[in-house]
Amino acid sequence: MNENIVTDSLETQGSPVIMTSQAENAQPVLTTQPVTAQMAADTPAPKLRDDGVTLIAGYHFFWGILLLLGTCLLAIPTLITGIVGFVEDPDALVATGILFAIGSIVMVLCLLYLVVGYGLWTLRRWGRTAAIALGVISLVNVPIGTIVGGVTIWYLLKENVAQQFE
Repeated sequence: MNENIVTDSLETQGSPVIMTSQAENAQPVLTTQPVTAQMAADTPAPKLRDDGVTLIAGYHFFWGILLLLGTCLLAIPTLITGIVGFVEDPDALVATGILFAIGSIVMVLCLLYLVVGYGLWTLRRWGRTAAIALGVISLVNVPIGTIVGGVTIWYLLKENVAQQFE
């Protein structure tokens, strides 16, 4: 049997609080306390992410997922050359080592892009710094990387964008 108790006390400042009976050890069901100005002032306002930052974060997520897919696809020939190296031709183990090294580099890049995307998405200062660093590195990938890296650096160095990360 569930009995509701309506209280009117000094703690609730005269607002009714509906809760379940204490004998049942249940959590409060409904409170109708008004939000005071002090409560609203104590709650921090959510940071608003600019559309450009969202686009750059999405770009980093896209490349992170694409690199993750590449890592998974590189695992197949690495496994095959490893099996061939142990069963038939020991020289195939060289190819296994090379494929493993390439897969490891791709996985590190995958994680880097995903972490930077998260940092930008949540407006972390380190995310902006890391995105600028990745933009500088991508400048050597002519022509697309140069364009995307240049736009990323230009946009993230703008003063109003930099203020979002503080």
